[in-house]
Amino acid sequence: MEHFILRTKALIIDFIIVTLLTALVDNIIFMLLVLLKLPANTYSSIVLVIITMAYFTIFEAKTNKTIGKKVMHLYVSDIEGYMSYKKAFIRNLTKIYWIPLIFDVLIGKILNYPSRLFDKLAKTDVYADTELEVTKEEDTFEELTEDDFEELDADEI
Repeated sequence: MEHFILRTKALIIDFIIVTLLTALVDNIIFMLLVLLKLPANTYSSIVLVIITMAYFTIFEAKTNKTIGKKVMHLYVSDIEGYMSYKKAFIRNLTKIYWIPLIFDVLIGKILNYPSRLFDKLAKTDVYADTELEVTKEEDTFEELTEDDFEELDADEI
């Protein structure tokens, strides 16, 4: 149940955004098809799949967060703190429709995974922002000056 309520709220926010984007793109495509006098009957499902997968995959691979996760102060990553497009794509396959997502969560709980089944398959999980590792800026390579390098060379002699 770790982060379950926050994750649910984040998912609702994300689905509202995906629904609005899908409606916008659907309407644009519909108007174009009507203007071109082409049949307009089965494109909506394809648009939904493309927008859903693009939204979740791109946001999570690039920033480790969707808009909903950002609002709820959550992020997604693997154990080492990284995300790839492949991992983001795999973990979001069940988000296309509600029923596969419900089974994804239930199977994850039945198998006693800390999260969803597809999180386990992608080797990812969702964490609170407070769990982020903080590094000091003074310890980074960019912060070293020429004097620091001279001191290092002097120490070796």
